Amino acid sequence: MKIFILGATGFIGNAIFHSLVSEHDVTIGCRTPIDGYEKWKHIDFSKENNWNAILLDIDLVINAIGIIDGNFEQIQAQSPVKLFDVCIKRGIKIINISAIGAEKENPPIPFLKTKKTADSFLISYDHAKIIYPGIVLGKGARSTQFFSEMAQLPIIPLLNSKNPPTIHVSQLTTLIKDVVKNFETYPKQIFAISKPESLEKILTVIRGKKGIFLKAPAFVFNFLFSVFPNVSIGIFNKNMMTMLSLISSDDYKPLFEDASSKINPTELTKSDYFPMIIALGAISFIWIWSGISSLVSWDESYSLMKEIGANHQYSALFIYLGSIADIVLGFGVFWKRIREQILITQLLFIITYTIILSVLAPHYWLHPFGVLSKNIPLIALIYYLYQKNENGR
Repeated sequence: MKIFILGATGFIGNAIFHSLVSEHDVTIGCRTPIDGYEKWKHIDFSKENNWNAILLDIDLVINAIGIIDGNFEQIQAQSPVKLFDVCIKRGIKIINISAIGAEKENPPIPFLKTKKTADSFLISYDHAKIIYPGIVLGKGARSTQFFSEMAQLPIIPLLNSKNPPTIHVSQLTTLIKDVVKNFETYPKQIFAISKPESLEKILTVIRGKKGIFLKAPAFVFNFLFSVFPNVSIGIFNKNMMTMLSLISSDDYKPLFEDASSKINPTELTKSDYFPMIIALGAISFIWIWSGISSLVSWDESYSLMKEIGANHQYSALFIYLGSIADIVLGFGVFWKRIREQILITQLLFIITYTIILSVLAPHYWLHPFGVLSKNIPLIALIYYLYQKNENGR
């Protein structure tokens, strides 16, 4: 069978590709090719694609493209619908990888709402199957990397929620492989869920031993997300919390055994989400406290301005502006969309401060509290965070 897999460089799409490539004539569609594989067509759901030309001689399309943040409407609704429209007109079979919860009448978050838009377009097409997987676990999955990091904490915080819907990637690919082989025997909608198990059990398997768990009430996280609605800790954000509180694996008939039984802890790669959060928190504290202390310790701030030769009339203005800028830069590192720009601005500010004081008040290099010398490791840390953020896009 001639199969076209979209999103074959992603975690789920790549697993599907490797499960089918030995038995079928597979072409992949993504923004970058898989090294060593020649049957590749450039696909970008954020742009227009010539589906009439791309889908020539294709028997089955598997759409495994999905995002956890960004333009959900474009990537998960508008572009897939255009693809499916051409498939339907040509009678091409379709397997769409959706997500558990998207089948609900009113999905609670944008990720699921846009998945439902694409699913609804297919629901009346005779040659389409919609697969709703839970949280997909496995080596290389962002969810599993996050859980691996979380499992190593001395005290592991847990949201007091329902059993999360999960499935191991090997279980999912086994299912898809069988759907491809026995397409007509499967129902229109397929809920790919493993046997219900708690997040505590999954984390214990990943950790390899029993840990100390602390169940935090939902209002703690609700307060966090009300103050910082855009903050995310790895894959955990406001939308994920909403999904976990409303969707449970207990509501679905399991197709597989425990997903955790397929996890090999020795193969897992830990993420660096928590070290990143700690580092960002430290950077944020330094900037915010610097801005506040400049205002609180007004006499010291004014003396410093006078020492470097600032004009008497403008000293107060410079202190106010500098303090406001420091506080904004402190909070700004938690805004993911502009984090790179914030970090670059922080670097420029610190380098500028350092140069000005080095020229006009060089004795601060010898200050016992390291007034200037502490800027060196701070510059290194900010640059490291900038590189990590850029590489993680």
